[in-house]
Amino acid sequence: MEEAASHAHDQPTSDVAIIGSGIAGTVLASILSRAGLDVLLLDAGTHPRFAVGESTIPHTSMLMHMVAKRYDVPEIEELASFEGVQGRVSPASGIKRNFGFLYHREGRSQEPAEANELPLPGIINTENHFFRQDVDAWMLSVAVRYGATVHQRVNVTDVDIDDNGATLTSSTGETWRTRFVVDASGFRSPLADKMDLREQPSRLRHNARTLFTHMINVKPYESLVPHGTHANVMPWSQGTLHHLFEGGWIWVIPFNNHAKARNPLVSVGLSLDPRLYPKPENMTPEEEFRQFIAKFPDIAPQFEGARSVREWVSTGRFQYSSKQTVGYRWCLTAHASGFIDALFSRGLANTFEIINALGWRLIEAVRDDDFAVERFKLVEELEQGLLDFNDDLVANAYTSWKHYDLWDAWFRVWSVNQRLSNFEINRAYGRYLKTGDRHILEDYERHAVHGTLAEYQPARQLFANASEQLRQVHEGMVAPRVAAESIMKSLRTADFLPPALGAGEPLNRCIHVTPGKVVSMLKWAKNDAPPEVGRLVHEGLTYFLGRRFAPGKFNPVSEVFKARRRVKAK
Repeated sequence: MEEAASHAHDQPTSDVAIIGSGIAGTVLASILSRAGLDVLLLDAGTHPRFAVGESTIPHTSMLMHMVAKRYDVPEIEELASFEGVQGRVSPASGIKRNFGFLYHREGRSQEPAEANELPLPGIINTENHFFRQDVDAWMLSVAVRYGATVHQRVNVTDVDIDDNGATLTSSTGETWRTRFVVDASGFRSPLADKMDLREQPSRLRHNARTLFTHMINVKPYESLVPHGTHANVMPWSQGTLHHLFEGGWIWVIPFNNHAKARNPLVSVGLSLDPRLYPKPENMTPEEEFRQFIAKFPDIAPQFEGARSVREWVSTGRFQYSSKQTVGYRWCLTAHASGFIDALFSRGLANTFEIINALGWRLIEAVRDDDFAVERFKLVEELEQGLLDFNDDLVANAYTSWKHYDLWDAWFRVWSVNQRLSNFEINRAYGRYLKTGDRHILEDYERHAVHGTLAEYQPARQLFANASEQLRQVHEGMVAPRVAAESIMKSLRTADFLPPALGAGEPLNRCIHVTPGKVVSMLKWAKNDAPPEVGRLVHEGLTYFLGRRFAPGKFNPVSEVFKARRRVKAK
């Protein structure tokens, strides 16, 4: 304590010190350095290295566009599309054209009707399966080019905050002085440890443990079933595949799923509710994985002959939360503040939401030399709000897997939220590009606190009511089928959902937005939708299409080749 106090009068040698050089730390370092701040980036490891959080969604990509433009860091925009990543970041990454879900029961064949798909329209943007060791290393180089100072193999063991700044101390006794500390290191956050910030017990409802690795020789699922078995419009291997069953799920994220693939690896993980599946003793993670998938006749064949190429990771409960994420001269961000589950691929989106809101506040605080906690109040609200929203989303999904019909209903609620949130961010970014008014983005940040659900009370109420139904199922108060019927009825009768989506149609298990449906939605938005929702849908869609077909953005020859590749992939 005496040594820490002695540093309190030392002048800071950096404006911001960031602990952790994953994608959150490197993107933030790039933003701050580009703005002229003196940034110190410290990490206990080195690059390249393995990281989870590999799958993007349209919301993530639009946030990348927004952050790149707002902070004038064009390299971030390269991450926002498959073409950008392949051409300028990492040819080892995969393509993501859909979310695929297959429901399974132990000892029984998978029922073809019990499958759901959410295609991601390629005419708007093509999503990614990030090969994170390449992507993170590339972003580190971007941060360095903008002026960040990087020290790897530095294990920060202590952080002391005082009136004049902060002192960071490493395991070897080396110290650094800074004006502000951002901890983006993850679960083993030195700042969270020092300040006892973890909630004990956590408020989070969701409870799961996870095993994961990278494998080779994982078969594309469509190669194992006769053509036409499922009603999906895109091959399962062209997206993030989820094998679902009561109490858990398996993810399959291929990096080798396109014509120019150079990477044979596939990310594979198994997440289980430990209350149903306690962690076994005297069994390796791979042994547990093999023993578990053997229970499912239509999962095990996908992994016959497959083998891992790195150590399996096996966790205890993977969820954690923090009592506080912002304080005087410090902030926990990204996975240092909390984590839920890889389900629905929201991790990267939440990370970029927080970076978007934190960046400009931190730049202004440094310039004003004013680090009052009040300046960062919305960042705290955003981090805690996104954590709670994602907790509801995932905990309810796990509950829904008790019965396929209930999952089918919750899948639709999630997909509706996906569409509405995409419209919301598209509209905000479109208005910002048109006017240059930063207040538009600040208003958007307040929407994001609620999971970016449209600021339209009936839409939020539909999500809240469906969530309450799932809670009651979890507590044994309502039968799964009864809850499923109630949720489906609310989807059928909601006047703010575009009929073209078919969200309430029981046989429509592939929520596919074709060009014809886009035209139908625009007509509905103009003529029949509630005015507030009509404006949201119209602006959200027309911005997308306007950007996609703008001069210099649309190449007819390229589009023909893309269309041919899509047909060939089928």
